[in-house]
Amino acid sequence: MTEELSKAEFKEEFKYSESTYQRRMKEFKSSPFSEGYKAVTGKEIIIDADLFREFRRWKADNSFRVRTRMEATV
Repeated sequence: MTEELSKAEFKEEFKYSESTYQRRMKEFKSSPFSEGYKAVTGKEIIIDADLFREFRRWKADNSFRVRTRMEATV
């Protein structure tokens, strides 16, 4: 069963400020894990916390590779 959180619950669970939440959601929604973000209405957001955790692991695993490729082109 997936752990679905509202925006407020999500921010509390992950200890994110509003600005950090906005940055992470922008990345999350444009990643292969984007199905974990559901906007029911403009004010009601549901986030699959399990998929977000997978996204964070994926991002951490791939962050070094991205930097390495960028450095190689400079």
